[in-house]
Amino acid sequence: SICVITMASQEAVLARLEGVTNRLEALATRIDAGGISSPAPVASGGDAAAADKPFVKTFDELLSSHFSPVETCAKACGSDVEAIVAAFKDAALENRKLLSMASKCKKPADQPTLEKAVGPLMAAMQKVDTLKDRRSKSFNHLAMVAEGAACFQWVCVENTPAPFLGDIIPGSEMYCNKILMEFKGKDEQQTAFAKSFKAFLLELQKYIKAEHTTGLMWNPSGGTDYSSGAAPAPSSIP
Repeated sequence: SICVITMASQEAVLARLEGVTNRLEALATRIDAGGISSPAPVASGGDAAAADKPFVKTFDELLSSHFSPVETCAKACGSDVEAIVAAFKDAALENRKLLSMASKCKKPADQPTLEKAVGPLMAAMQKVDTLKDRRSKSFNHLAMVAEGAACFQWVCVENTPAPFLGDIIPGSEMYCNKILMEFKGKDEQQTAFAKSFKAFLLELQKYIKAEHTTGLMWNPSGGTDYSSGAAPAPSSIP
């Protein structure tokens, strides 16, 4: 059944999302000011050659099992929806690179180093947001995905990353429900897309709760090669 969001709860969700957006823009400004670029490719050997921790493989399985249906459903929703889903996947893969880095490295000792490490992910999230075009006939689809991309900011949240998603997901769900109401009984491909995207966000929240309960799991005995996350995801991820 479709969840009903009251005006008061909708305003509360929008207020939380505005706060997230402001924090993301502030971080992007600091990254730009520091001239930070994407991590350089890693030479063979060293920490980068170490095997990823199991939580990286679990994230790969999450994308393969629960994001692939989103991509499949998007094909029936128009080119603008396909484009924003592709950008969202790029953000997910940047998240994957950061997980790989964290599995090999200790937590950065200072804020500038941490901001450099998460910079490519933040940039990918911003790219998703730029594709939220109010002129599109599929605006609700685009807004649902764009609001959902804010979930990737969990990597910067200490102690309560899974509850953080509990604050973010309703903003995406609000647009999901609009799609369900608009296309129920008319176009099941549109509703399938909305349902599959919501399901992915909920599975992402479960993953974070299970694998990164109190924050991104850095390796206490790891190194300090923060370019190691630049390694590509395995080809098994569609």
